Amino acid sequence: MKTSEISRPFWARIKIDTAFAAVLVLLFYGSVQYGRTFLSFSNNLSNVLRTASLMGIMAIGVNLCFLIGARDLSVSAIAALTSMTTAYFCRQGLAVGILIGILSGALVGVVNGYVVGKFNVQPFIATLGTQLAARGVALLINHEYSIGLPTQGEILKKAGNQNLFGLLPYPLLIFAFLVLLFTVILRYTAFGRAIYAVGGNEESAEMMGIRVWKVKFFVFLISAVLSSLSGILLTGRLNAGQPTACEGWEMTIMAAVVIGGTGVKGGVGKISGIFMGVVFVQLISNLINLNGTISAYWKDIATGFILLIAVLSQAYMDYKKNKL
Repeated sequence: MKTSEISRPFWARIKIDTAFAAVLVLLFYGSVQYGRTFLSFSNNLSNVLRTASLMGIMAIGVNLCFLIGARDLSVSAIAALTSMTTAYFCRQGLAVGILIGILSGALVGVVNGYVVGKFNVQPFIATLGTQLAARGVALLINHEYSIGLPTQGEILKKAGNQNLFGLLPYPLLIFAFLVLLFTVILRYTAFGRAIYAVGGNEESAEMMGIRVWKVKFFVFLISAVLSSLSGILLTGRLNAGQPTACEGWEMTIMAAVVIGGTGVKGGVGKISGIFMGVVFVQLISNLINLNGTISAYWKDIATGFILLIAVLSQAYMDYKKNKL
């Protein structure tokens, strides 16, 4: 075993393996129960990966927030706001629509980061407020109605619905690239090390010369921009700006992050585990949909149960570690 592996807490080493095992169990069950209907890549699994990727792009930002010991409840509302502004301004050109969409989401991220970082407001409360505000603006833009994408948004439609070489969904490629990018940032940059330091102990980070409030500010800004990117891709997927898009996703994403191996207390975790986390929650939803007779609420029950196990295992291993 490598030295880097030995230095990591035991539960952190098994968490991703546990998520991977859970995904394999779901894949095995789906293949046995539903056969080709489930295993069809073009008709089923590609859609699972597409939706998981849209959720995963947002989860990268949420994971960064977890690493600094914070929570971001506004991600789904930011995606909806971006979806509406992108579709609305796309009439003036695709670039204009995308630019204003990202700026609208980034503005929410600036508010989140400044309020949390500079004024030390609890992230849960601050982002709950911006969540309500962003969702409200999204609903007001077109009087609670969706906005269809004009002809200028044809590229977005392709990005949201088509596959590269007929095989890999474009959102999956973007998600994979972002996972790789932020893995490099966390491992090899001063900003990445600062994120872990702030999550581990803010006072110690300050003594090390780290501007804690700036780290928090940029983490929330990044989270908002990633949510905006997901919202833009979702607009292409739906062929419309949807003010109620992603409702409830923030809780599912947080569950996926923890299931993927990131610690709830901050300072521990990595980006790569997100993939298995989001695939897991999407496979549960997919299997329920294929069954047709099971209530969709069972997805929340199953995800919540697995999340509880993950959190309890973290708490137990932390207890054992502190005891030694």
